[in-house]
Amino acid sequence: SSQNSDSVSLFKNGERACPPQLIPKNLLGKTLFPSFTFKNLTFHFNFGPVPLAALPFKCRMLQEATAEHVSVKPQPQKPKDGKHHVLFPVCLPNEGTFDWLDLFLESNKQYTELSDRVILEWAEKSGLPRPKGYGTKTSNDKPEMGFGVPMLDDGSIRRVIQAVAPIQQRNYVIMEVKSNLLKEERKEQLAKWGACGFKRTAAVMLGEPPGLFKQRSQELALKAKQEVADAEFATKRAEEKRQKLIVKRQKQLEREKKKAEKIAKKKQEALKMKLEFERRKREAAAKGETLEEEKTEEKPEEKESEEEEPDDQEMEDVEGKPPKVELTADEKKQWFRKQAAPDLVPYVMSTTFTKFSAPTLDEGFDDISFEWYPAESCQDYMKQWVRDRKLTTRVEDLQPSDWFMNKLKDWQKILQSWHQKQNQYKALVSKKAAEAASKVAVRDAEMKKKEAASKAIVESKTKEAAEKRAEGDEEAAKKAEEEKDTEEKRRALEIEEDDRKKEEAEKEEEPAVDFDRLDVFGVEDILDIGGGQPIFSAFALEDWTILGLRFEIHLLAHAFRRDVNDPDRAGIHAEHLAFYYNKYYKKTLTAKMFGVETIKELLDFIKDTVIISGKNQVVQPLLPDDMESLGVFAMLTEEARRDRTRRVDLGDESARLKLATGPAAGVSMVTAAAGAVRFGVPTAVGTGAAVVRPAATPGAWQAGGAASWQRPMTANGVGAAYRPPTSYPAAGYPRPGWPQFGR
Repeated sequence: SSQNSDSVSLFKNGERACPPQLIPKNLLGKTLFPSFTFKNLTFHFNFGPVPLAALPFKCRMLQEATAEHVSVKPQPQKPKDGKHHVLFPVCLPNEGTFDWLDLFLESNKQYTELSDRVILEWAEKSGLPRPKGYGTKTSNDKPEMGFGVPMLDDGSIRRVIQAVAPIQQRNYVIMEVKSNLLKEERKEQLAKWGACGFKRTAAVMLGEPPGLFKQRSQELALKAKQEVADAEFATKRAEEKRQKLIVKRQKQLEREKKKAEKIAKKKQEALKMKLEFERRKREAAAKGETLEEEKTEEKPEEKESEEEEPDDQEMEDVEGKPPKVELTADEKKQWFRKQAAPDLVPYVMSTTFTKFSAPTLDEGFDDISFEWYPAESCQDYMKQWVRDRKLTTRVEDLQPSDWFMNKLKDWQKILQSWHQKQNQYKALVSKKAAEAASKVAVRDAEMKKKEAASKAIVESKTKEAAEKRAEGDEEAAKKAEEEKDTEEKRRALEIEEDDRKKEEAEKEEEPAVDFDRLDVFGVEDILDIGGGQPIFSAFALEDWTILGLRFEIHLLAHAFRRDVNDPDRAGIHAEHLAFYYNKYYKKTLTAKMFGVETIKELLDFIKDTVIISGKNQVVQPLLPDDMESLGVFAMLTEEARRDRTRRVDLGDESARLKLATGPAAGVSMVTAAAGAVRFGVPTAVGTGAAVVRPAATPGAWQAGGAASWQRPMTANGVGAAYRPPTSYPAAGYPRPGWPQFGR
């Protein structure tokens, strides 16, 4: 055979233009479609029967090729109605789109697929290298090319195919998942094919697929699951083999080490014997004697008792066969299989799915076939699908409104004033303590001085009485004793009076209110529950942090409902809370920063303000968005602090907050220094604060069960008592009642 077999050569006018190029191994024996790219020249192709110029070797022209050397494609039959068809599949993302297409093309080979997916397949069959490989892609509808070839990466090839295809009379399938679901883009596509004489048909696949499709979907799902299991099995076996090789190598090194030690020991003994012989030889020479060297018999080497392990057998045991997998009962119930890549990337999905619609004839279609559900059922299925996705899909282009920004600024001013009030109260307490300590010190000094003077008088009179009695002056001695007794009685009365004054001073120093026994929701003024003490006087860093979190999530839940302005979106899905938190507050919300693992655990800290309700796990606020005062958030935080403290005192360590601190915690976690900005609060200047005053008697809201858990309140005593309603007309959806917490 020729040395240039299995290669492609280029000749120009009978002269070789380049060295032979080997055909890639994956293309050997397959049908090849030679192509020629040219610009600004005329190209003539000679099919035969003889070459136009003599070649240095003999070869058959294409016209003389035998049947075994060519692939003859039969002439496509002309359509019965004289028109070729262009088919637009309409299917919801991740609901059997490309699986249906593969089934359709298997039974309708006269159709040609036009999609980005097929462009990748053509590139792979042509042997075009793709740095990331052909197994990775971000979506099925619009996979990134990533060839490093501008004409492919920038979509030029796609545009050329879309421009050329209408002038080629054949049947096409236009597989565009997103475009075929959007009315405007469908009209744009139809306009390209209308003037070329094609029959434009929409194939709608919505709802429950037929049994044949389900069977195919399960087969593909089982195949994919088996491939994953095989890969895991191979990885596991490779790791076991590697570990066995490591053990084998370690044992070999141990044997070599022992052998080297034996050799070294033998050499050392031989050297020792030689030195001993030399010493004895010198001693014998000094005596005039001759010492002959003793011959030592070499001991035969002991055979190693360690038996060689059957390594080959071990390696065979490691290989094995991968286990066979089966679909679970839940997987068998699924209509559609889950593929490695989604049909649409998340951003495209979230920004377009609300506009999805089923096609209609007035858009320009010549015919519409509903493959799975009838037309009316397809419309209902589409609407329900969109409603369901609204609850679980993020709104990527949502922006905070002015209402949110104004509410946030008001909160920042109030919170700043609360920090100032706490600092002022702490300074006042410190000042009073210092003054009281000073008074006690002065009083103690005076008492000591008086006590010393009184003691001196008593001692003097006692001495005087003794001297007079010794001189025989009994009358003078009695007088001195009477004066001593008088001084002692006076001192006792003085001490009694001092104790009385001390008790009165201590009573004056007692706080105006018993803070530990105070009913949080029965105070008249959160900034002054008595003696100028605010309700948040005992707040530490973790309490201010939870207070900020409580209001921010409350405000975020209401702002989302207002800004999205869609009755189908009942609220924020719990999985998307961190996303919207970052979008509105421009910072991250991390559950681990609060010592928990999930957002649901994080929201348990503020379950008196928001809850996760419904099967769709939607975050719903428990407080209205139009409160005149924000003092209720301080009340709730103080109540939660007390409950947490009681639980910790009883030995429940799970109640202790474990907030992250240090640089790893991020900018939101700040020190608890006086006047410092707290969690989620930029620096703001403001004075004064609206105050919430509960109108009910302490403990009244607890009686009667859940029906009475709504807490009455007024703002600074102005207006009637306020109770949060169970539903809000502006929102259009019911709110659950207040859950009981920490009481």
